[in-house]
Amino acid sequence: MNRVWAGGAPRMVSFHHDIEPILTRAGCNAGACHGTPSGKNGFRLSLRGYDPALDILTLTREVHARRLDRLDPAASLLLRKATGQAPHEGGQRLTPGDVQYQLLLRWIAEGARDDSTSAPPLERLEVFPPRDILDEPATTRQLRILAHFGDGSRRDVTHLTRFGVNDDTIAVVRPDGRVEKRQAGEAAVTAEYLGQMATARLLFRDAKPGFVWSAPTEQNYIDRHVFAKLRLLRLEPSPLCGDSEFLRRVFLDVIGKLPTPDEVRRFLADRDHNKRQRAIDELLERPEFADWWALKWADRLGCNQRFVGKIGAHLYHEWIRQAMLANMPDDELAHAIVTGRGGNYSHPPAGFYRRLRTPQTRAEEVAQLFLGVRIGCARCHNHPGERWTQDDYYGLAAFFARVRYRDGPFFVQLYDKEETVYEVRKGEVVHPRSGQTMPPRFLGGMVATLGPTDDRREVLARWLTRPDNPYFARNAANRIWYHLFGQGIVEPVDDFRVSNPPCNEELLDALAADFVHHNFDRKSLIRTIVSSRTYQLSAAMTPSNADGVRYFAHARVRLLQAEQLLDAIASAAGSAVKFPAIPLGTSAAALPDGEYKHPFLEAFGRPARAMVCECERDTDTNLGQALHLVGGRTIHALLHDPAGRAARLSAAGLPDEKMIEELFLASLTRVPSTEERGLLIDKLRKSGAGRRRIVEDILWALVNHKEFLFQH
Repeated sequence: MNRVWAGGAPRMVSFHHDIEPILTRAGCNAGACHGTPSGKNGFRLSLRGYDPALDILTLTREVHARRLDRLDPAASLLLRKATGQAPHEGGQRLTPGDVQYQLLLRWIAEGARDDSTSAPPLERLEVFPPRDILDEPATTRQLRILAHFGDGSRRDVTHLTRFGVNDDTIAVVRPDGRVEKRQAGEAAVTAEYLGQMATARLLFRDAKPGFVWSAPTEQNYIDRHVFAKLRLLRLEPSPLCGDSEFLRRVFLDVIGKLPTPDEVRRFLADRDHNKRQRAIDELLERPEFADWWALKWADRLGCNQRFVGKIGAHLYHEWIRQAMLANMPDDELAHAIVTGRGGNYSHPPAGFYRRLRTPQTRAEEVAQLFLGVRIGCARCHNHPGERWTQDDYYGLAAFFARVRYRDGPFFVQLYDKEETVYEVRKGEVVHPRSGQTMPPRFLGGMVATLGPTDDRREVLARWLTRPDNPYFARNAANRIWYHLFGQGIVEPVDDFRVSNPPCNEELLDALAADFVHHNFDRKSLIRTIVSSRTYQLSAAMTPSNADGVRYFAHARVRLLQAEQLLDAIASAAGSAVKFPAIPLGTSAAALPDGEYKHPFLEAFGRPARAMVCECERDTDTNLGQALHLVGGRTIHALLHDPAGRAARLSAAGLPDEKMIEELFLASLTRVPSTEERGLLIDKLRKSGAGRRRIVEDILWALVNHKEFLFQH
């Protein structure tokens, strides 16, 4: 481990370098305390010290300067409350013997000097060790934080740093930077000082004396990176899933539908060792691929008649679907959306802006959608958990300051109208704190160079989709991975930040590089992912990998999403859902309008498409879902359809064994076990004249089976 020394002659206590960090570390300027916009009990500080001028004024000038006592520093109200000597709702935050208290005491005694404008700026922050592996019996690691300043000086600021950990089930971090193990796994510990953050990755391993790495076969670079991480964590990957499990999984993930019984039979009977790859290639070219992946984009792009009009919702959805059908690269899709203009009926991508009526909301949504960055906190103050400042926020918003709207040309009524999105030559964003006009500025980068007639959104779109953009490809690759695995490498999937690192950084970097190399080809990346051994691992856990789902040691079991589940039930029933006012034969996944109301879809969390966040889709289970599955009208109509599978099989005179096999293949994508077959044959033989009703009951039981309801 690198060592850091602090030394040199005694120096004056710095308000900027010492006092502001102490207030942050102690939680005094947190959002739940005096960092709220209105403060607490008349005492207001800027959140996490983002406005030093306000803080020095509050501490030294407000309420007749009674918070500090320069003649008797220890009697200062600030110190007496923080140490619990005076009533304080926040409780005791400091003790007289600790170094933070002594620094505050010295600062007051030295005259409460304000050096917030003259102190050298913080250039960067380092954490030691940045990475470490701790094998049992080692359970703790002391972190050290080194600050590098603009004048070339360096200081150990561990005692002034605020620490946090991304997963407190793995480890906890003490205020002094000491990390303690709770269980085996990897923890990311963040260190925050003066608004900058550094992260240490600590891997705690149990002894596992009998663990032997089996060196499973690697299909591509994905397996290389995933297995390297699993080996490091001493997690054995599960074996490959069986053919039935694979076929069901890849159909649901790639096209959102179940395979038919005939497709299952052909696949299971095929003895070609390359049949999985052939199945993948065929699925990527099926038209249902466009419906399924258009659904994912429509959810995020505001495809809802409330925002884009009734006709506009259909046209918008069809444009998205055609983009998926043509495999429009992600960079071209993003460019078309960010630069969208014109009437949103004649140019559907312009509909993206109809919901976003201010430069601020446009900046927030574009950053989260295409960069995976949530910058909303920086609207009111510097981001408390990330490096983004208000300058970053309003600099990005400035790209959208000249967007305007006008009605038409198509207009029926207030809720069924076209709107034209256009740009004017004037319009700026003003920083709310400084009052300065903000020039357009790339997030985390430089101010954009713009001529007087340059289209600001065009310039932003070109930067956004550049191959060397540090955010775009990583965010896009992470989202695709999320849709195929049910969890992102960064999770939540659209929350990239220093304090929320990827569970496998090397894997995400490799995916992003591959995506860029293939010109942002969506199908190419999907093909690579689902061809990997990692994707094809069984959901069955081994004794060593029960806690390994976060690192993709086995497949994640998850409930089918609303549209997927309804389409699967319809497929198993051999019927079709009849959506009012929608063309017959339209699948649930292809419904164009997020405002469309359907009780089954709403119960299972279909989003209204009112925000770009993936979190809008509700994945929690609830009682309403159980009621729909047990006796809801939608399922009843599908299973009892006189032209459906149960009716057809009952009338066909098939042998009992064949009928049961057909029902299993149509629902669970597998043949029944000997026990299942025997149980159901016995029921069929006793059915008499009520044979069709028994077949319907069997099908009802199968679509309520956990193998059917869950992706695995």
